[in-house]
Amino acid sequence: MNGTWSNSFTPDNATLTLTMRGEEGFYITARAASGDNYSVNVAAATGQQLAVGTYPTTRMGDATHYSLDVSGQGSGCNTSEGSVTIHEITRDPSTHAVATIAATYHQQTCMELFGEIRWHSNRGYAEVTQVPTWGGFGTVGLGHAVTKTVTFTSTGSRPIELQAPTIDGTGAAAFKVTGDTCAGTALSYGQTCTVTLQAGPTKIGDAFAKLTMVDNSDLGERSFPLSITGRLGAEGTYQPMTPSRILDTREGNGAPRAPLGPNQTLHLQVSGRGGVPQGSISAVVLNVTVVSPTSAGYLTVFPTGIARPLASNLNYQAGWVGANSVTVPMGAGGQVDIYNPGGNVNVVADVLGYYYGYDQSQNDYPAGQYWRTVPERILDSRDPGFGGPFGGFEWIRLPVSYGAQFDPHIRALAVNITAVNPTQGGYITTWSGYGGLPTASTLNFTPNSIVPNFAIVPTSMCFYECSGNGNVGYPSIGVANMSSGNTHIIVDIFGFYDDGQVPGGLRFHPMTPTRIVDTRDGLGAGTFTGGGTQTVNAPASVAGDYTVALVSNVTGVNPSNSTYLSLWANGAAQPTVSNLNLVRNDLKSNAAVIGVGGHNDFNIFNAAWRVDVVVDVSGTFEFIPGSAGASVQANGVQQPPAPLTGTSVGTPQKYKVK
Repeated sequence: MNGTWSNSFTPDNATLTLTMRGEEGFYITARAASGDNYSVNVAAATGQQLAVGTYPTTRMGDATHYSLDVSGQGSGCNTSEGSVTIHEITRDPSTHAVATIAATYHQQTCMELFGEIRWHSNRGYAEVTQVPTWGGFGTVGLGHAVTKTVTFTSTGSRPIELQAPTIDGTGAAAFKVTGDTCAGTALSYGQTCTVTLQAGPTKIGDAFAKLTMVDNSDLGERSFPLSITGRLGAEGTYQPMTPSRILDTREGNGAPRAPLGPNQTLHLQVSGRGGVPQGSISAVVLNVTVVSPTSAGYLTVFPTGIARPLASNLNYQAGWVGANSVTVPMGAGGQVDIYNPGGNVNVVADVLGYYYGYDQSQNDYPAGQYWRTVPERILDSRDPGFGGPFGGFEWIRLPVSYGAQFDPHIRALAVNITAVNPTQGGYITTWSGYGGLPTASTLNFTPNSIVPNFAIVPTSMCFYECSGNGNVGYPSIGVANMSSGNTHIIVDIFGFYDDGQVPGGLRFHPMTPTRIVDTRDGLGAGTFTGGGTQTVNAPASVAGDYTVALVSNVTGVNPSNSTYLSLWANGAAQPTVSNLNLVRNDLKSNAAVIGVGGHNDFNIFNAAWRVDVVVDVSGTFEFIPGSAGASVQANGVQQPPAPLTGTSVGTPQKYKVK
């Protein structure tokens, strides 16, 4: 008996009885030692006799169908269709009861069952049992796969020869055979072989298929159903937070009250602090600030528990005070490591948000997906219409709009903030624009400098103030100059995060920080000797078939004069925004979300002069084939959503910080 159940019953393991159903029907019952009962009922079509031959079946039978009813463990089918082949049958001369019978049955509907019947018959047969009896893989997140190994055991009186398995059905694309010791072998009684299956959902919802193996049994093949349920879950979604300080070596917050010394690594506890929960968190977003290093150097931020990678997150000169956004995978124990190779430096870290990992429990969370926008400048205080630079302790509420489909769902903006020519030292703070200002800084600046920093800033809805209509709201952020002097501020947008309610966004995939460009060594590209563009192909170890963007750290090294860098997907129009601004002999880093083209390639533009460039990648944004709205069909190939273009919503008003 195979299919939904898989058993072999003999007098050695069960009590077998044959009972007649009138003169032209019988049922055989197996009472197993375990206490389970199984039965096979067969009867000839109305008005016919049981005879050698092959006959179509239904459960109840009729004038043209034999009756076939297979049940076990207290269950069966109310309706079923199939076939029965009687190879041999003899009768008791005195009672006309069935004395010997050899038959093969196949129940094809309701639940598929097939097997052999032998009652006092010496006719040989080839058969196996299988464990498990069917390939139900349960609920699995899109982008993941699980495996199952099926063991076949020969139970027949003659060897069974199994051929290579095939998979068909509407959901066949979700399944594949990754191991097979059965094909081409002949199994004698008691011998085993295995088939290993891998299942990965290709869409949200259920997928069904069937695995079939041709064999030398009387039925000629065996098959069992495959099923899997795809679920998108929360993996790779982002939860923005009000910035919270979890490290300040000047004050003993998160580490001893002392600068980080040369060749020292600081183990920073992240989970369970600053609002970051324990559990399935794949990565965190930190704003890391260095304060008054005693020498030029860099910091590397990486997951605790792995070997320190060849990568950097902040690069600085002696005496510098500055920050950079760092996206880092969560390490062992919910910690991340910060390594300083030389000199003494104080380090400050504010947590801005976190990404969810793969949760086997498949819980849902109120977190959002990432949407690419066409890179564009949404604020430049140097524009004549803005009214001049930000004065001391002035702030604005900066709205954006990406249409009615997205505006109510936008929860954070991915922006690059640049301070230009401040008259005094200070810092810029960004936040949702409502409530008190956070104590954390987005970027720090000194007089007469140009300082960029990437930031993921929570939003709030701005109604009458931004639209002039109390019923129309736009997502907005607050941007404040926290110095007593003046400074120009530039804000460029690269994307936003939704609330998880809009189908089709991108998901974050963390990775150990990996260097893919270092023009000093000819890695990925060569040194820029003047203004121009170079195209870089992201290696397969970093970017895959569904990669849309790289979460990166971009460093400019020793420019011969002032310049700026822009990075964007190859094949797209060059944006009018910058990712990194540099001055002569500078050593500066900035985070960037770099789009990639169809071959996982991107462009680096240098405005002028000689400069070296380093790019380290700490993760990717991926689109999920099969998720509702996640892609469109182009020539039969799934594609990610195109970058979105925003619309202007007016000039913001300046306010004084209270």
